[in-house]
Amino acid sequence: MIPHRDLSRHVGSFIARAAQSLKDLGQISSTLLRILGARAEPATPSPLLVELCEETEHHPSLHYESYPFAYSAYTSQRGNRYELNVSLQQGLLLRLRDVVQAVSETLDPAAVDPLTFGRLIEVLEQLAAEQLALIPGQTRTRELSELVAFEAIGMSRILGFAKDRFITEFYVDSDSSPLYLDHSKLGRCDTSILLTERERRAIETHMDTFRGYSLDYNTPSLKNDVEMGGARLRISLDLDPVSVNRFALDVRRLNVSSLSLPELIGMGVVSAEAACLLVGWLGLGGNVTIVGETGTGKTTLLNALDEALDPKLRRVYIEDAVETRDLLEQGYHQMKIKVDPYERSEHNLRTKGAEIVKVLHRSPDVVILSEIQSEEHSKAFFHSLSSGVRGLQTFHASSAEQAIRRWVNVHEIPKQSLLDLGVLVQMFRPDRIKPLRIVSRICQVVSEGGEPRLRDLYIRDKTASLTRVAPWERLVPPVGRSLEELIESVNREASAIGGSEVAVCSG
Repeated sequence: MIPHRDLSRHVGSFIARAAQSLKDLGQISSTLLRILGARAEPATPSPLLVELCEETEHHPSLHYESYPFAYSAYTSQRGNRYELNVSLQQGLLLRLRDVVQAVSETLDPAAVDPLTFGRLIEVLEQLAAEQLALIPGQTRTRELSELVAFEAIGMSRILGFAKDRFITEFYVDSDSSPLYLDHSKLGRCDTSILLTERERRAIETHMDTFRGYSLDYNTPSLKNDVEMGGARLRISLDLDPVSVNRFALDVRRLNVSSLSLPELIGMGVVSAEAACLLVGWLGLGGNVTIVGETGTGKTTLLNALDEALDPKLRRVYIEDAVETRDLLEQGYHQMKIKVDPYERSEHNLRTKGAEIVKVLHRSPDVVILSEIQSEEHSKAFFHSLSSGVRGLQTFHASSAEQAIRRWVNVHEIPKQSLLDLGVLVQMFRPDRIKPLRIVSRICQVVSEGGEPRLRDLYIRDKTASLTRVAPWERLVPPVGRSLEELIESVNREASAIGGSEVAVCSG
């Protein structure tokens, strides 16, 4: 653990300021002491966490860098192996130990205002830059300042994973088992990386301190998102007694879902014709729900469809972990609302259900709800549909039929309310340890004899192509729209997304 000689004299004032925004002073004391590591300083600085990274002894099949980190992967008899390294000479590492020590000693808690994780990192980076300027010939101050800041709080190797743009998610199953991950090029990869106690405590402290929630015996699970290394990460943490092995971690890289719709078409995730139908449907005020199991690419498709819609549409987002793309700088109209995680909703009024009901007063053209998780979410969602609200959302289910059964039998949604769903898109991951995700089916909820029924529009055939199985004449357009308007909207999207060679409305 990186010690801090003079920091202990500041801890009292740091805690006192934090108490103004957090209620439990005792909890604040313990968590801030953990993150700041106030303790006696030995004679020499301790090794850095990144020094636990080992140079590869294999011939990697894939190698790339994001300074100061280097990444390698190779294939063994047991599958893909991943290694995290640092591109730093030993002499510089020794200098960085001194910089981390100096930053820890000179941190002024009064400078961390407001008390947020982002502000703490910003202050530490500023102090690090001042120290790095004293090293002759140093030209990578920005990257090294970031490294020093995260080292000072015990999360430098976590920063390394965050900066790898190919990692989609990484996991730890216990406090004594190695980390493993999902890689967008390689699929599932094992590593030999064990998180230290300091790293585990740093993660716990971020989840505990900087959101105002308390991890304790009664509430040992929490989900939160954090900006780190240019990435937005969603961190799900489980401790004893929920985690049998004392510590379990799931970190998903949220902004990996930045593929455009043309890119997804090119990868074979969805056909050009089906993509044009989905965007045309949404553009006319229709509703689209993307269903699938965990890790099947639901959020990736949601973001691609969102980006493909007219930027002038007023979008309102309601999310607990912010998984949607920020498109404001591209001229899109986006209002984003962040609610408490589902796991904490019983303790707070900032619930997704409450905000879904309130969205009627925010005049949205499109509402993006991200994930519908609970019965409370579902009832608020269908209430908004019955009020004319339409948009995009995801729902965990292995098939459209299972989604229907879960809504009706588990969440007690009236069958007639299902008629407001519009279109369901079913995602699938053919191999759970490989990166490929596909749209396996698109169907529409229609009324037959007054009862809701699923009508297939597209399915994957034996050649793995997403093929239309229903003539255009059988499509039921969004409420208040004609079939001719829908076809015209789809054709407009064909020229913008699929190209003029796509005969979207033929036959």
